[in-house]
Parts: sequence; structure tokens; C-alpha cells
Amino acid sequence: MRSRSAAPHLLCHQPGPYTLGIADRPLSRICGTAKRLLFRGCPILGKRGFSLIELIIVLALLGIMAGVVAPATGRFLDKLNFRKQTAALVAATRYARLTAVGKGRPVAMRFDGQAKSLSFSGAVEEKKEVELSEGAEFELRPETLVFYPDGLATPGRMVSRSGRRSQEFLIDPLTGIPVRQ
Repeated sequence: MRSRSAAPHLLCHQPGPYTLGIADRPLSRICGTAKRLLFRGCPILGKRGFSLIELIIVLALLGIMAGVVAPATGRFLDKLNFRKQTAALVAATRYARLTAVGKGRPVAMRFDGQAKSLSFSGAVEEKKEVELSEGAEFELRPETLVFYPDGLATPGRMVSRSGRRSQEFLIDPLTGIPVRQ
């Protein structure tokens, strides 16, 4: 029983001559004329490489695509950085509220724009660095928010700005939770 080898015409995805009787033989035993008959019309095997024009066109297309994608990537990263910054400020507000409720004593939260830090006083005495990107601003009104042990808070407003982006949160006085506007 002969071993069947893969017919070479399968490389070209074109139907091959099964009736020649040479498809059952190993590829090394097929004569040159039969190879030419099998591979005739195959678009892959007749070429040896790419021309210089083809390479230049591909490189030009890649350059154009990179030029289109790069600004969009920059805007995406700016947006992502702004969201991260805003999420950190909201998390600090929630931390102050939960600390007041957990320790049973009021916690005052104050933002220092020069040092770019939030300071907490009352049940805890600590400062937290706030990572603000270049050109970013954070506004807290009133300047000190107080969170009480029963979950209440002084009504306030937090605004985070970076370039054209702006996000505003109101501190709900009944729950002490920041609510996006």
C-alpha cells in the first residue's frame, strides 16, 4: 500500500489533476514536467519577492495610518488620565465619609491647591497626595467639607477640570455621597 502525500496543488487552493496518476507519489518523485502541470496558474509559486514599488506603497500606507492613529491615541490617554484623577478625588471623598461613620466622629476634608493634597482632620489626621496632571484644576466649595458619623455631610461641590474636560460632583447632604452632575 502506498503512502499518500499531500498533493502540491493544495498550496494554491485550485483543483488539481487527480486523473494524472501522480498525486499518489511523493513530491520528490514527480518529474519536472508534471510539477509544471500541477503548479501552472498558481499565483504564489511564480513570484520570488516584492518589488520596490510595492514596498514603498505599503510603507506609505503604514505612515498614513500611524498619522491618523497617533492623535486619537493621545486624546484617549488624556481622557483616561482625567478619569483616573477624578476617580481618585471621589474615592478620597468616600474615604472621609466612611471614616467618619466608622470611627463615630466627624471628619473634615480640605483641599490644598498649592500642595495638591487633601487633608483630613477630626477622626483621622492625615494628608493624601492628589495626582493632578499638568494644567489640571480641582475646586472644592466650600473649602472644607465635614462628614458626620450619622452619614450626613455639609452640602458641597467638587469640580475637576483638565483642558476642555470638566466633571462636577455635588455632595449630597443627606448621604454624604458624591453625585455626578
